[in-house]
Amino acid sequence: MCDFRRMKWQAPAATNSVAKLQMQPRITMIVGLDSRGQVYVSLLQSNSNVKVMEIFFHSLVRVLDKERKGWREDTIILVDNARYHSADGTQKVFKALRIPVMFTGPHSYDAAPCELFFAAFKKEDINPRRVSTGKK
Repeated sequence: MCDFRRMKWQAPAATNSVAKLQMQPRITMIVGLDSRGQVYVSLLQSNSNVKVMEIFFHSLVRVLDKERKGWREDTIILVDNARYHSADGTQKVFKALRIPVMFTGPHSYDAAPCELFFAAFKKEDINPRRVSTGKK
């Protein structure tokens, strides 16, 4: 297997390596689960924020509309009270896209199915090369 993590595109005659300290991928996972067992996952290399949530919900609605037109009649999107979920920009997206949404109570991780998904996912070795993924 080839490992190109320290290579980059560059101008001619420039060095073709990246300093190790610059290579710290941060992976954010956004997950949606439904009561029928469908999983909707988005992986990205950035922190979650209002813009990321807007893009995710626009994409999710497109998928749900394609799968089942009347999903809004029997579906509630359950989100925690993270700032990017309760921000004005995200609230406007919920309203514009007619997304039925309910916020969980503080520290209600045991009631959120996505938290169970995250816990199961994180039990596995998702970083076998031990690449640093934290903030500095």
